[in-house]
Amino acid sequence: MSKLLAPKRAAGVDNTARRTWDKEEYRQKAEEKDKALKGKGGDDEDREETAAEIRRRRRLERDPLHQGLIVERSLLRQRDYQIDLTSRLGKTQVVGFNTPLNQQAGWFCNVCNCVLRDSQSYLDHINGKWHNRALGMSMRVEKSTLEQVKNKFDELKSRRSPPPEDYVPDGFDAAASAEAKEREEKREKKRRKAAEAAAGSAGAGTGGGGLDGGEADPDMMALMGFGGFGTSKK
Repeated sequence: MSKLLAPKRAAGVDNTARRTWDKEEYRQKAEEKDKALKGKGGDDEDREETAAEIRRRRRLERDPLHQGLIVERSLLRQRDYQIDLTSRLGKTQVVGFNTPLNQQAGWFCNVCNCVLRDSQSYLDHINGKWHNRALGMSMRVEKSTLEQVKNKFDELKSRRSPPPEDYVPDGFDAAASAEAKEREEKREKKRRKAAEAAAGSAGAGTGGGGLDGGEADPDMMALMGFGGFGTSKK
């Protein structure tokens, strides 16, 4: 049992002197490796580009910084246009082999010249690094000052407007909301009728149910069960 719990001894390592490397040997190994790769793939001019290399080349081609159009990337800015995600919903479209990219099914990005097949992928793309780099922006955001935050709050308060009558909160069905509104109207109508009936009963009991303060209408009293209080002729 003591042998199992005893710590293992470290293997003998010569750490008394600094380890040296034979640079010439590793240089020859690197040259042989390069020659082997060239022999398999041919010359660099004849070798076909991989998919990753094609994507990287196209990204550099549409990057204004690498093209020399700008000197420095600007900070990330807010979009000044509305994103259209619903204009093509529920529509049928015939797509062929010769259909241009901007007419195919999906969401087309004219900056990167690509098509995204669903709205979530499109939003991820236009908010991503490579799309904003193609627009000449970095992913860094300008720091707002306290005065800018206060002005933004004031602007949002001034733009706040009461919700319209047909406003339905998220997560509720419009039909269910209309049905609930109809039920509430029916309950309100019943409460109003009950209140009117109670007011009429109270007025008839005190003798003030008439419009001119005199006697109540005999037909109404008979209808409500106050037919005779000793006034009938014998």
